[in-house]
Amino acid sequence: MSDPLDPIFNFLRPHLGKGWNAPGLIDGFKEHLAKLGVSVGDAAPAPALPWPDMLARLTNKKAPALTDADYAKAADELGHGVTPRHMKASKKVEAPRGAFDDNGRPSILYERHVFSRNTAPKGRFNASHPDLSAVKGYGAGGYGSFSAQYAKLQQAYALDPEAAFEACSWGAFQVLGENAVALGYDSARTMALTMATSEAAHLDGYVRYIRVNGLADDLGRCRAGDPASCIPFVEGYNGEAFRTFGYHIKFAEALR
Repeated sequence: MSDPLDPIFNFLRPHLGKGWNAPGLIDGFKEHLAKLGVSVGDAAPAPALPWPDMLARLTNKKAPALTDADYAKAADELGHGVTPRHMKASKKVEAPRGAFDDNGRPSILYERHVFSRNTAPKGRFNASHPDLSAVKGYGAGGYGSFSAQYAKLQQAYALDPEAAFEACSWGAFQVLGENAVALGYDSARTMALTMATSEAAHLDGYVRYIRVNGLADDLGRCRAGDPASCIPFVEGYNGEAFRTFGYHIKFAEALR
């Protein structure tokens, strides 16, 4: 959902580094401004397309695949010792089934706790739709099948379109829609539709995330067969629960 203060937050996030999304940081700032009489968060979201039309725009069975040239260019942009192998390892770990599903749609993973914290008010649908909206995430083994993710997105889209797109990790590198505005997209829906155009668009979203969150150096330090060397990167990229899913181990293996 668009917010009048987003330009301010988008400026601050890169300067705050990895801690920009610390729990309560931005919300606390908004609450402080509200006490001063500054109204925030009242901007209307972009009109939502009917679901069949949105799904049609997300579908692209002829999306071009990534090339070695794409990876080489991205590696040059990131620097810090990042190589195409590092990015290919991320793709292997994040989207083992591929950047797009069998229907030509960007691969997604729906996160109910992310949906919950992005509705207005927060948790609006927790009681009525607990499988789609909850304080806690699904946890290991609770996400359902790969093929069930778009059904969850569709159901959430009927409740709150933008929050639904924010609640999904998108594409070959599973960039969370909640981060879209911080990464320079107009909205999570815009990010998703951009990713429907090509796998190169997925890589661009990944590069944006690495840059904004200052993870290039951590990524470049990851070594094949050395899970410990991968911890700083996967903790920044996958979050504090990375050990639950063994991301550091998977990443070190994918680098071989």
